[in-house]
Amino acid sequence: TRLTGIVGLRPGRVVLPAPGGVERVHMGTQFKFEHTYRAPSVAALLKAYWDADHNASQDKLSQLTDRVVVEDATTEGVRKTVWKVASTRPIPLIAKPFVEHGRLTFLETMIRRSDSLIESSVVPQILKGRVHIDASYQLAQVGDHQVTRTYAGTITAGMPLIGGKIERGILEAFDKEMPVMTKCTQDWLDRTFPTG
Repeated sequence: TRLTGIVGLRPGRVVLPAPGGVERVHMGTQFKFEHTYRAPSVAALLKAYWDADHNASQDKLSQLTDRVVVEDATTEGVRKTVWKVASTRPIPLIAKPFVEHGRLTFLETMIRRSDSLIESSVVPQILKGRVHIDASYQLAQVGDHQVTRTYAGTITAGMPLIGGKIERGILEAFDKEMPVMTKCTQDWLDRTFPTG
């Protein structure tokens, strides 16, 4: 699911400076989405996350463009892929000074840890990585042609005063876009693995 160099994921906590030299730990905003797909197997659903056609369909719906593979390596059965992708959405005036070349880009990392677990990270290339989304996709066969995907993680915006508002805004976008992205993946599965 697209809701736009990491080996493991960063924990969903950020230490923020506070007045008087005291530090405060910010845990980020947690999220969890679960959906059961019509899919012949966990492997079929797993394939979607590295399929160019599926990624292009999701990018179009998410208003993303120019997806480029930055890294793609498999070591000891663990596959790690990093993409750089750009947003086509207009940049708010307040953010323009912080965005290179007037277009927000993201580093998106997917790490296949096993046949049923993917870890992911999305880091907008703004504010030196203080905003990031770290998550996992847990896949399980729950019946004949039924695979449940649990997408859960943490949205972190490590900025005093406004971080929580940014996190809630991202979560609201997830809530709005998740049904569209889920349908996109189901459509891809239906085209790629027809059951009739």
